[in-house]
Amino acid sequence: MDAYHIALFVHLVTLIVAASATAITKLAVGRRIRARTAREALEWHDVLISASKAFPICLLLFFVSGAYMVGVLGARAWSSGFVVSGLVGVSMLLGSGIFLGVKAKGLRHVLQNIVNVSPEALAPRLAPPPLVALLPVVNTGIALAVVFDMVTKPASVLVALGVIAFGVVASGALALRRPRPASARAEGGLVGAQ
Repeated sequence: MDAYHIALFVHLVTLIVAASATAITKLAVGRRIRARTAREALEWHDVLISASKAFPICLLLFFVSGAYMVGVLGARAWSSGFVVSGLVGVSMLLGSGIFLGVKAKGLRHVLQNIVNVSPEALAPRLAPPPLVALLPVVNTGIALAVVFDMVTKPASVLVALGVIAFGVVASGALALRRPRPASARAEGGLVGAQ
């Protein structure tokens, strides 16, 4: 056992934890959408917020463990395609996570205000803005593209970044093909933020 393999283990564990947190957040979003009362919607939204706190920790550990492994390979490894795409992917996921976190905090405030006025009020039928609905799916595409680059290790930066671009475009196209929630169609528009 050596430090490189411990770093590799940490690197892989961060992927597993991030995937688990993703599953919990997707479950919480679905349950929040189906909530009958504002209090229930707030409870599921709090589950989403709690689970999403794992993402920045995972990104940090993923970066630190990856940086250690690349450092062992030498300075030239920093310019290889899979390393550059990993850095780009982590940066994109961090930016997206910050944006989604701000939006989630805003929605929590709205739900908390409704619960404060009437705890058993019907849950509001809020449809997220298009970007808020799109980003979680695109984040999955980015993560899968980075994993693909890490496994195949393309030497070319352009090829590695092309894989990331493909992950963004393919997952974005899938997200856009999904129908809007019935409540958004019935109300004729978007009412709130995630």
